[in-house]
Amino acid sequence: MKTPILTILMLFSVFGIKSQIQLLRYNDDFTSLRSDSIHKKGFDKLKHIKLSKRSNISFGGEIREQYQYYQNPNFGDLPPGYEQVSSGQVWQRAMLHTNLELGTKARVFAQTGSTFRFLNPNPLTPEIDENQLSLHQAFIDLRLSKKWATRIGRQEISYGNHSLITFREGPNTRLAFDAVVFKRNTDKEKLDFFIMTPVISKPGVFDDESFKDLVIGMYKTEIFVPGKFMLDYYSMSLNSKRRQYDYTAGEEYRQTYGIRLYSENQRFNYELEANYQYGKFNQLKISAYNISADMNYKLHDKSGFVVGLSGNYTSGDKNNEDAELNTYNSFFSKPQYGLTAPISAVNIINANPYVRIRPGSKLDIYAGANFMWRQSNQDGIYSPGAIQVRPDHSDIFDSKEKQLGTLMTLEALYSVNKHLSFALDLGYFVAGKYVKETGNGKNIFYSSFKINYKF
Repeated sequence: MKTPILTILMLFSVFGIKSQIQLLRYNDDFTSLRSDSIHKKGFDKLKHIKLSKRSNISFGGEIREQYQYYQNPNFGDLPPGYEQVSSGQVWQRAMLHTNLELGTKARVFAQTGSTFRFLNPNPLTPEIDENQLSLHQAFIDLRLSKKWATRIGRQEISYGNHSLITFREGPNTRLAFDAVVFKRNTDKEKLDFFIMTPVISKPGVFDDESFKDLVIGMYKTEIFVPGKFMLDYYSMSLNSKRRQYDYTAGEEYRQTYGIRLYSENQRFNYELEANYQYGKFNQLKISAYNISADMNYKLHDKSGFVVGLSGNYTSGDKNNEDAELNTYNSFFSKPQYGLTAPISAVNIINANPYVRIRPGSKLDIYAGANFMWRQSNQDGIYSPGAIQVRPDHSDIFDSKEKQLGTLMTLEALYSVNKHLSFALDLGYFVAGKYVKETGNGKNIFYSSFKINYKF
């Protein structure tokens, strides 16, 4: 199930729009500028600068300025040390990268990142708000044969619909991994074997950490009928000492097996995904699962008017007094429901009707509503950062209510050209019975305006 933020960005591929600049900057495609006979203009002069007969170097970057306003963040329940219930803030992100191609067998990619938060007097949100300067990516690609390659080093990684492993585009600081990935690519299939550890973003200068979590696994994509029937299947194991369940810390070993069926058509599209998790957390046996679906249909070609319905059913703990843990772990996923409310796809039942429209060649609009309930009343709700936010540890599971509320979202993206874009995001979360019984239960209003320039 895609977040509105990524849904709009992915419209470019749905509508067949090709861009030289990609979300994952190491996938940028400026091959058309390789020839010396091409007269380059502007920032294109920074692409494919010839170093020798078989080597060249390219430079690129981006700057994103974003103003956000929250009214009643976390439903009005704020941690100690917070000064304002409602506040505005400015997020700033600047990133620069270089891509060095050494013939056809090797390349080196490096990227620095710098993120800041301004105006908000409240404490910084760990790993999200601010990282003054970091080596965000630094890896080497080695082509081992026609089909096999390996990527070694710090890198952004994403798989499938970003529900388990992603680079976290929405928040201010993106996520990277220290990893070794073996890749096999053909026209009909893609296969990755990987071992990775997420980089823990720190607010200072070159002070990031890793090796606190370990993920080992494989992810494979097979194209059976191009555009109409594609299949992903994967296996991932997580070992971590950073997660807490029912406010209890411990060591977690969790294995995930999953399958995803999807299409990429111009008219009708579907996505069906299911996975199962087992393992151990302290002395508890893990048994958890997630089922998600998304179906949409384009009603009008000229306006790009799409109607859709998505949803997910994700397990929570059935009985907090038994020897089994049923709380689903979303690993290192995207913020599944955007940035309005601190809710992730854990212990949740969600239904999401939505519409998308493309009234012109440059404007994309998304509007949707998420109707949310707890899957189990023996478990709470968790933030996208895997932190339990409800209920408070002083009144564990007193409420039997399941209704979380309704999140309404409106997002618009205007792309002036391949470099410059503007985005407006609005969200309003009407608190449900469970939220009101376990805290202040105030409705949340969120607004955001972004300017993004990439080259």
